[in-house]
Amino acid sequence: MTSNQPSLLGDQLVARVLVDTNLPHLDRLFDYRIPAGMAVQTGSLVRVKMAGRRYNGIVVEVVSESEFGGKLAEIERLVSPIPLVNEAMLTLARDIAKRNAVALAKVVDAMIPDRHAGAEKKFLEQWDGVQQVPTPTEVEQRNDWWRYYAGGPALLERLSKGQSPRAVWQLLPKVYPPRMADHPLLDIVQAVLESTRRVLVIVPTAMDVDRVEAIFQDSPWRVITQKATDTKYRRFKSFLEIQAGMADVVIGTRSAAYAPLPNLGAIVVFDPADDRLDDPQAPYLSALEISVRRAHLERCSLIAAGMSVSIAQAQLVRTGWAAALLPDHEVMRAQTAVVRVPDEFDRDREGAAGHSRIPPSVQSFIRDSLQRGPVLVHVPSRGWVSVIVCDRCGELGRCHHCHGPLRASARGQLTCSWCSRPQVNWRCHNCASTVWRSTRVGSARTAEEFGRALPRVLIETSDAEHQVIDELKRDTGLVIATPGAEPISPSGYAAAVVLDASAILGRPELWAPEEAMRRWMNVLGLVRPDGQMIVVGVRDSSVGQALVRRDPWDYASRLLDEREVLGFFPAKSIVAIDGDRADVEAFTAQMQVPSRCEFLGMAPRVGRDVQKSMGKNPVRAIYRCPWDAAPSLIDSVKATQIERSLKREGLVSVRVNPEQLL
Repeated sequence: MTSNQPSLLGDQLVARVLVDTNLPHLDRLFDYRIPAGMAVQTGSLVRVKMAGRRYNGIVVEVVSESEFGGKLAEIERLVSPIPLVNEAMLTLARDIAKRNAVALAKVVDAMIPDRHAGAEKKFLEQWDGVQQVPTPTEVEQRNDWWRYYAGGPALLERLSKGQSPRAVWQLLPKVYPPRMADHPLLDIVQAVLESTRRVLVIVPTAMDVDRVEAIFQDSPWRVITQKATDTKYRRFKSFLEIQAGMADVVIGTRSAAYAPLPNLGAIVVFDPADDRLDDPQAPYLSALEISVRRAHLERCSLIAAGMSVSIAQAQLVRTGWAAALLPDHEVMRAQTAVVRVPDEFDRDREGAAGHSRIPPSVQSFIRDSLQRGPVLVHVPSRGWVSVIVCDRCGELGRCHHCHGPLRASARGQLTCSWCSRPQVNWRCHNCASTVWRSTRVGSARTAEEFGRALPRVLIETSDAEHQVIDELKRDTGLVIATPGAEPISPSGYAAAVVLDASAILGRPELWAPEEAMRRWMNVLGLVRPDGQMIVVGVRDSSVGQALVRRDPWDYASRLLDEREVLGFFPAKSIVAIDGDRADVEAFTAQMQVPSRCEFLGMAPRVGRDVQKSMGKNPVRAIYRCPWDAAPSLIDSVKATQIERSLKREGLVSVRVNPEQLL
């Protein structure tokens, strides 16, 4: 917790302060004189005055004299007696800011939770001022689970020796979500603690944090959790405890990627491609991207674990940065349920009914499977009717305010999926027709349809509109769930059915195929090894074959090959400039584009993630370049942003390697 630099007192010393402001041209250090008697050190949170206004700032450095020739202003107040930022955090923040053309203050601000005086007081009462050391335990026999992986024992051995292996770990069922008493994560933690280092575990949701925390219930290790649902008091207190070394293991959601855990030995990220691990604020990074940079800078291990494999993970292995920790094909087939993907021949064999949303063969499959245990039905969206189209021309129903897709309630009332505004007297913007029809059915209507077909079967719905069920209380019945809301069955589901596969596979975004594979592999992980899973609506044979083989690694490699041919991320670096059309056009005209960097064009921005600050006519301009040319392109973008900020011209938002291009 304490800095290597002693507390510095006196009126001749100067603090170099990173002021918390969003203006790009102020993204630098400012010198302030330290008043006599004020105990300021690197990482201290202080209050300073700039241009007549007061700001918070972080002391980045304390020096004996300033290069500034004028009279220095004094630091007005030392806000916290505890240094909140250490050298490792500053190094990571500088690296992220430089790579993503974002202000350093924004990154530091994302690292530190809001200060809570009560939490700080409580922490100081129990802290003795000395950073605690990890508590290793005696070596016990490893989990037999690792025999399924050729490189599993070697991974644990290297971790216990203080080395930092990096791996993409394809999981088998029961590992995530955790449903094992003797979980393999315990072996990873024990191996790291044997080398007197610590472990950071990152999961997508607060529910996952509770599930993983339960694994350590009987362990001797000190565990601290960080969740988005924590109160301001708990969030700041846990931050201080982690920084003081009071935890051997930290388990948290997205923001835990910045957790200031000293002597970090390993970062384990579960389901890293889940979009709930993506930060919607600048610097717009995912927990995996932050963890990759942190593993590189702090020389610690990184293990990206999931039932599926993303394109980003495949790229880490292809470049040699990480190793693939995969189960043998025979093991994968033995430990997972059989997957069936009906093709056009199967549908035609059932006649016209075979092309319905729930073919007769699937209905019979569900009835038979209910005799053996609970059955999970996976639908892509919640509600009654999640997407409507014009009955006359087939045009997608759009909101008159934000142009988002419309959904219908059970009473036929239309609302926007993006802004939730009711659509009174709706008319098609293409042909002015007032008649619509549904094209995608939500979880509520699916549950009602099964309720009529299976009147004596208990049906539960798990989604954000009703409630998200953590675990089933009984091992019978039918469960209708949306992506990410699938409950755990204690003994596993007897069967699973994925409906409306085309809803995700038919999307034009680049991320759609890998997201579909991630969702469906997670569903497969909830089914018993002796069960079956049927995916209805897959028309892409490559996806169907990968599912039947249960081989997400091969599918991710194919998608990566396509990206390399197309020249998109992660094969090449992409920089997107967002903002009002006038500002983006002026920005692109003003920017000096380095050699080997190309301007791909400009397109309107649509979607729920388009911020109002982008103006009435939001657009995105896209640049592309090879990875070795990316630093010069990002430097040029940042220089242009600073120049426009100095002239008080309209600013833009910069995103490096965004998940979606438009």
